[in-house]
Amino acid sequence: MPPEQIVNQIVALQAGETDKVTYHQMHAQRTGSEYLGRMPTEPSLLIDLAGVARLAAVQRPVASMWRSRFAGTTDPFPGAVSEESGRPQFEAQQVADWLVRTGHGNNPEAREDAAAAAAPADFSFADSNAVAELEALITLYSQTDDPGELTQSQIEDAAAKVDPLDDMLQAEISAHVQRGAPWLEYSVHLIDATYSPSAAMALVARRHAVSRRAAGSAGPLVADAIALVIDATLALVGDGDAVTLDAGDATLSSTLAGRLGDDVIIVLPAGADSRRVRRQLRVEGHWLADTEQPATRSVVVARVPSEPGDDVARMLRAVDEVSLSLRDSDAAVIIGPARTLVDPLAPTDERARTDILRSGRVRGIARLSAGLVDSATRESLALWVLGEPVGEVSLAERVTAIADLTAIPLTLAARTDLVSDLIAGMGGGRDLRAHQFRFARFVRTTSLQARSGSLVASATRKPVPDTTDAAEIPALLDLAADAVRNDFAPIEIAPDAHDVPRATSLPELIDARHLRRIQGARLDPDLLGSEGLVVVTSSDLDRPASIGRARVDQLAFATQYPNAQLTRPGDVIFRTSPTAAAWVDVDGSKVVAYPARVLRITAGDPGGLVPEVIAADITGAAAGPGAWKRWILRRVAPRTIAPLRRALTDIATAREDLAARAARLDDLAALIVAGATSGAVTMIDTNHAADAASTQ
Repeated sequence: MPPEQIVNQIVALQAGETDKVTYHQMHAQRTGSEYLGRMPTEPSLLIDLAGVARLAAVQRPVASMWRSRFAGTTDPFPGAVSEESGRPQFEAQQVADWLVRTGHGNNPEAREDAAAAAAPADFSFADSNAVAELEALITLYSQTDDPGELTQSQIEDAAAKVDPLDDMLQAEISAHVQRGAPWLEYSVHLIDATYSPSAAMALVARRHAVSRRAAGSAGPLVADAIALVIDATLALVGDGDAVTLDAGDATLSSTLAGRLGDDVIIVLPAGADSRRVRRQLRVEGHWLADTEQPATRSVVVARVPSEPGDDVARMLRAVDEVSLSLRDSDAAVIIGPARTLVDPLAPTDERARTDILRSGRVRGIARLSAGLVDSATRESLALWVLGEPVGEVSLAERVTAIADLTAIPLTLAARTDLVSDLIAGMGGGRDLRAHQFRFARFVRTTSLQARSGSLVASATRKPVPDTTDAAEIPALLDLAADAVRNDFAPIEIAPDAHDVPRATSLPELIDARHLRRIQGARLDPDLLGSEGLVVVTSSDLDRPASIGRARVDQLAFATQYPNAQLTRPGDVIFRTSPTAAAWVDVDGSKVVAYPARVLRITAGDPGGLVPEVIAADITGAAAGPGAWKRWILRRVAPRTIAPLRRALTDIATAREDLAARAARLDDLAALIVAGATSGAVTMIDTNHAADAASTQ
């Protein structure tokens, strides 16, 4: 191809005339000797059936159907050229040609888009080094006119000019060129298929993440989690401030950088391995400031873990490093697994977290819902906001906002209110009194330092409602008893205050051996019938009156589940999802079906626990996987257990009697209506008859 024709096509492409020429068409016309100093012919791109479905914009089974349905036709689906991990691989261009030629699928631009769904035979999105080289090629393309026109040595020179400090792409480009630069043409096709280097980088990031499902807690954050971090950061940042981006999460950092104003300085942590983030920022057009000239105030954004293998201790060290790096005017937003930032920890890790809390910088803590990390959908995250409070506030007087959003989706309204609550913790006493809180409540920061177990469990449920003064309870009890005197024998109480054990988290009570947690049996549905032992299912806890409908033969149960336990009187049967619910089995001898479980109080050492109180505390508490670890259970003085249980039993009996009477009245009303509307009976107006008799 004559050089002047290549120039004309480049000019046409830069002018936006993509209907006349594409990078794929331009490079397809070039000879092997013109490409990268006499490189061999362009390697073919391979695509699997999942990629075919993406390329054709159809469901995955449709792609498989094409392969079988058209096998015996004059224009069959292209045959597989290789196999990888049991998955057939096809030549992407052949597939794209077939889709366009036959009109199958929903993408008439399949030829132009093929690179976005395919990859070279020697490339794997699961290989982090390969992905780094591809990202470096895309980044270099975004900073040069046309790297495809350069020889191998010229490509290395261009990389050195773009990245003279080699903190972004120079090493990756050099390594790629040393291997013959096999993916340069693919990177051009990929940009052509996605219409921009930025979109190509996003596609590479997505496909890399999909191939790394084992990343666990270090996998990609969902959009709602990223939005929360951005909202919290923007609430802390002012004009002229610097924002230190997370060095490990390229998507989080680039998205945040795009939301910051022009007056905000963007930096990355000194000494951190941030090559991927730097590439993403450069492609997005964000320029980093010199870290040697810090702003007067900085806001640090950090995410833990930074690597899939990081354990709790390493994550806490990273959080501690952020805390220690803050100056008096600085602030920080940290997001990470709730198991590290808020949930109960092993003693060694708990001491490390307590040391961070002793700095007095933690202003806000929120436990978030599960499902905010693509590769760890059952794990909950937590958010910390760090900084110095406004004004002169001693360490002993500082407060921290704590909130539990485990069961609350991160909608725009929820994010806005949560950030508002947490940022209020940065203010002084007047700010706290003036703020209307939705999710958070405040505790002394020193009390967090002394607390074992969950940092936010006390935000889930309060032992006594704020609207009720404990001193008023005796009088309120008298009023309530008078209101039901006709239905219920009065309870003997004395208005004498006394000490009670503190409300405690469920895991702590189990550790202290006041409680046991017993798994439900995974019953075979075929065993259920209408006779035998009563089975309590998770759904029964919504309507305890339905308990007894499902049963299992006692002999069959004992044979198939020899290690399963029957309930005992006073056992609390509970569930954690879809809502938290509990019911007290006063009789025992029942089978509990998983996922329902049992809490059994230790008879010899109950620790002030009462079954009915446990059930009341669980019902309506935070729900979801592992939510029981954050439940707080109220306790009573030991001498109060027996009379309290008797009173609650009497109340339950009276409630059942009233419910039975109400049901009988409902039956009577229904029969009267049925009789009157069917003509089976005649209603006599006794009042009218009495009036007529008196008149006569």
